[in-house]
Amino acid sequence: MKHVLPDPCMKYLQKRAVVRSLSGGFDRSRHFRRAVVIPSLGETESLPATLQSLSANTPADILAGTFVLVIVNNTPTLANGKENSAILQEYIRDNTRTLEWLETESGQLPLQLGWIDASSRGNELPPRGGVGLARKIGCDSALAYLKESENPTPLQEFVFFSLDADTLVSPDYLDAAGRELLTSGKSGGVVSFRHQQAGTPEGQAAIDAYEAFLNYYIEGLRLAGSPYAFHTVGSCLCFTATGYIRTNGFPARRQAGEDFYFCMELAKTGGICEIKNTKVFPSSRISHRVPFGTGRRMAEALLNGKEELPAYDFRVFIALRDLFSTVSANLDKDARHIYACIHHLPTVDFLEERGFSQIWPRFRRQYKGQEALLAAFYRWFDGFVTLKYIHRLTEQEWPRQPVQLMTRALRNLFLTSSHSV
Repeated sequence: MKHVLPDPCMKYLQKRAVVRSLSGGFDRSRHFRRAVVIPSLGETESLPATLQSLSANTPADILAGTFVLVIVNNTPTLANGKENSAILQEYIRDNTRTLEWLETESGQLPLQLGWIDASSRGNELPPRGGVGLARKIGCDSALAYLKESENPTPLQEFVFFSLDADTLVSPDYLDAAGRELLTSGKSGGVVSFRHQQAGTPEGQAAIDAYEAFLNYYIEGLRLAGSPYAFHTVGSCLCFTATGYIRTNGFPARRQAGEDFYFCMELAKTGGICEIKNTKVFPSSRISHRVPFGTGRRMAEALLNGKEELPAYDFRVFIALRDLFSTVSANLDKDARHIYACIHHLPTVDFLEERGFSQIWPRFRRQYKGQEALLAAFYRWFDGFVTLKYIHRLTEQEWPRQPVQLMTRALRNLFLTSSHSV
């Protein structure tokens, strides 16, 4: 008799899942403990290296319990404007070559490899589909396959790895990241990363600046005491099947930024740990396929001839720390008292615009314990609201500054524990 998965999984698969049929020569009777989900759009040149990188993972038997699933995807050409049509048509031709390669050559790899054709005519993603939907299809289809197994791994022990088709991984990636995630008790983890070497000195300067920008932002959130002080890079994520179901899966309608919003939900529903004992290596190439991210930042930096990307002024993080520490120290007080204790008037204006004075009394009635009340506040003032707050201060008070200068200033704050704004 087949093992019956918990009701939340069945409910998710019935109500929210987007499942496609699986192709590939993987062993369908095998007991899998993890799945690597890889969206692929125009990646014929990069995908084989990514799969070779996974193939080199040790110990050798870990590959036997890992299902690797590639989602070859694109939207219909008619759904795009003339400007993007030629680019998309080239991606579709490339996807055809990827599917042919998977059919004829992928069997040479020591992987339990499957793929989903979300590219050929009639199988495309919906017109507004993007990488978020591709990741969702991969995870949902793997979950549905797990449901059909005779003796499936318990959901809380089954680990998903989110990867990109142009990303390389350390030889201990599957073992170390999966073990660290399960040991943490969290729903998700963010694996440490370092971008691959760029092909030119100018490109390398741009990617170094971009990494400095990303790391500076996370350092600033840590200084402020934010529970969202972690990277949100789609190719660096891992999460349990239970955690995935709790979030209702990847946001299907987002053509970019799906990793950010998914991470926010993971953090709220089960927590995120930082995985530092292994690494992934995203591509440093130029790309215009999404409105932001590494490729977009690289293109902007090279186009503008800048070796440094401007970063948020370090004072925005001091203001954020003042906000968080004030709320934490006054959980038994009303909104008016909290406003009076905040040192920075624009912060009060931002809170009031967001409806804090209306929602705070409701929180205080609903959550009696201080820990639960503070957790509710952070679910409300999440990573997205934090970013909007930082943008507000950047626009109105403290313009961006060179990232290296801001990094030094921020690290001096860590050393001196200054509380001035």
